[in-house]
Amino acid sequence: MSARHVIICTGPPGNGRDEMLKKMREKASFHYYHLFEYIVEQARLEGTNLSKLNILDFYDSQPERMDALREAAVTRIEAEIKEHGGVNIISTPHHFEWKGNRFKGLDRGDVERLDPDLFIVVFDDIIRVRERLAKDPQWMEHRYTLGEIANWRREEMADVYEQARSFTPRKEVQIVAYENGPDFLRDIIYNPHKEKFYLSHPITGEDEDSFKYFTKFAAALRDYYIVYDPSMIKDWEIVECWRDALNTAIDLGEPRPNRIPIRIQYHDGPKEVILDAAEVEAAIKNLRFQIIDGDYKIIENSHMVVVYHPRQSISAGVMCEMVYAKSLAKLVYVYYPYEPSPFFEWYSTRIFKDEGELRDFLIKESKLTGQTPLDLYSKQ
Repeated sequence: MSARHVIICTGPPGNGRDEMLKKMREKASFHYYHLFEYIVEQARLEGTNLSKLNILDFYDSQPERMDALREAAVTRIEAEIKEHGGVNIISTPHHFEWKGNRFKGLDRGDVERLDPDLFIVVFDDIIRVRERLAKDPQWMEHRYTLGEIANWRREEMADVYEQARSFTPRKEVQIVAYENGPDFLRDIIYNPHKEKFYLSHPITGEDEDSFKYFTKFAAALRDYYIVYDPSMIKDWEIVECWRDALNTAIDLGEPRPNRIPIRIQYHDGPKEVILDAAEVEAAIKNLRFQIIDGDYKIIENSHMVVVYHPRQSISAGVMCEMVYAKSLAKLVYVYYPYEPSPFFEWYSTRIFKDEGELRDFLIKESKLTGQTPLDLYSKQ
């Protein structure tokens, strides 16, 4: 039997978690435990017919009974995992809400029994999440606001990190944007020794051509590293469209707009929607917090930060990420073709004037090439 690897894969409903896992299953073999299906089967054995259409109301009306069904389902999953080697993935949200009440997909006792090696949180932008919820018979009865969806995700992240911290040593948590795709998720799971880096680059004010350069640079290194690109987190584009609309109104001396045009560039093409300004504004504060908090969490989970900064004016976000990385004793390698300011230089481990030189350095020093570990540079 091959070594056993247990993963709890979470993410609020509507974020595409099981869709991504099913796509990954087309390219990788693993044991898949969808907690909902195990609960439904356990209820059937006890004479109760549960489905997507009634399980939430059942949980709301009989929470103790539902907790017992979940505990029995987890017991069954735990037993099946013990019979299997290889990768075992339990899929469930950690937190969800229904009719004003808050529920847990797994409680602390469940998680301790499953004893995962890794938590993965899959999430998507709030616009695409609402579209999925509107099509899902389990959730379509209620029209969720963008603010509710943003808060739901914030609670999910907090719950997962609380569960991870309950173990000594703390369990690993990785955050995966849906836009990263199933190949990225597979890389995290099946290449645990592959080094990870956070690709810090300007976002505000950049055009689509700039993002093509960022993507191209990241693609050149994906055989050697797991590359976290913050532009895959599409909530940034919602915030930027909102800011652009408000700043344009301010410049023109016009009232705040009632409707906000949103344009998001996905791998499979752009999406354009018009949203109520008040609804977007109600979600913005939460989104802004999550953007910063999520980026910092990814930096915490990365081996280093690589800065790709081709423009002369320094991005405030990039600078903050460099400062945070250095506070965690992370290495910060930078492509910046101009003469740096003292502060920018201070928070860099090394600055490269040529992007090809930085790329070649990272490839040469990658653990996968069997070369010198990257942290040797900081000891010289």
